[in-house]
Amino acid sequence: MRIVINFSDGSGNQYIIEQNSIEYNPVKPESSSSGVYDGGEHVKKAISRNQFEKLLLIFNQALGNQASHAKNRVKGSGLIAIQQGDSVKSCIKSPNSEVMREIERFLNDLI
Repeated sequence: MRIVINFSDGSGNQYIIEQNSIEYNPVKPESSSSGVYDGGEHVKKAISRNQFEKLLLIFNQALGNQASHAKNRVKGSGLIAIQQGDSVKSCIKSPNSEVMREIERFLNDLI
């Protein structure tokens, strides 16, 4: 079954993670709320099965961690959506939560 993880970080940069690849779509100044923020360069690269499984575990734990969920998408919050076949699970993560820091650290190391 095809699994796709979509994550938008606290700055609005988007990550699309599939079983064999990660794609990073950065915010550009013209699309940022400040008009100056630049998320860097677009990246698409292969990842190992191990890396994908680690990411899937982290994101599934984040979905299950109700304490760090937010009701609204505000600046600094993260948006997670995991699509498995026809099913999609999603949540908004609170800004500056430990789970957001863990996700962003792991993704930054991959990119």
